Amino acid sequence: MKSIANTFLKGFLFILPPVITFGVIFWVFSSAEAALKTPLLALLPEGSYITGMGVASAIILIFCIGLLVQAYVLGQVFRWLEQQIERIPVVKGLYASARDLLFFMAGDKGADLQKVVAVSFDGEIRLIGFVTAEQVKLGSAQNLLAVYLPLSYAIGGYVVYVPRSRCEFLAISPQQAMQMILTANIQRPPSH
Repeated sequence: MKSIANTFLKGFLFILPPVITFGVIFWVFSSAEAALKTPLLALLPEGSYITGMGVASAIILIFCIGLLVQAYVLGQVFRWLEQQIERIPVVKGLYASARDLLFFMAGDKGADLQKVVAVSFDGEIRLIGFVTAEQVKLGSAQNLLAVYLPLSYAIGGYVVYVPRSRCEFLAISPQQAMQMILTANIQRPPSH
C-alpha cells in the first residue's frame, strides 16, 4: 500500500509543475481574450473577429503602454497617478509590493537588486540575498550594505544591514538566485 501511495505521489509531483504553468498561461490568455473581445466586436465589422484577437490586442496594448511610460511627459503623468494610488491606505501596500516585485523581475540592469550576494553568518552559514542599497548609515555604523533576504516558498523576506566584509558577491543572475531561494534549492531527481 505504501509503494502505491509513493508512486502516486511521484506522479502527482511530476505532473503538478506543468499543470500549474500552463494553467496560469491559459488563465492570462483567456482573461485577456474575454476582456478585449467585447470592445473588438464593437469596433470591427461584423464577422471579422477571430478568436485570439483579444490576446494579440492585449500584447499590443501592453507594448504601447510601455512606450508611453518611456515618453517623458506621459511618464510624469504615470508617476503622478502612482503617487495618487500610494495615498490610499490599503491599496498602497499592495501596489508598492506588486510594483517592486515586477520591477525586480523586469531586471533593470542598473539596479542594485541585480547584485546577488551570499551573506555570511556565524561561521559557515550563508544566505543568498540581493543588495538593495550600498553605503547605508545605521546608527553609528556606516558603509553598510542593505541586503534583502527572500524566504523560500513564501512571499516576504528580511532586510539586513551588514558590513561589506560579510558579503560575497556571486556571479549568478538574480533570476537564478531567486529560483534557488524560492524553491529551497530543491531539484528534481534525474529520470531513471
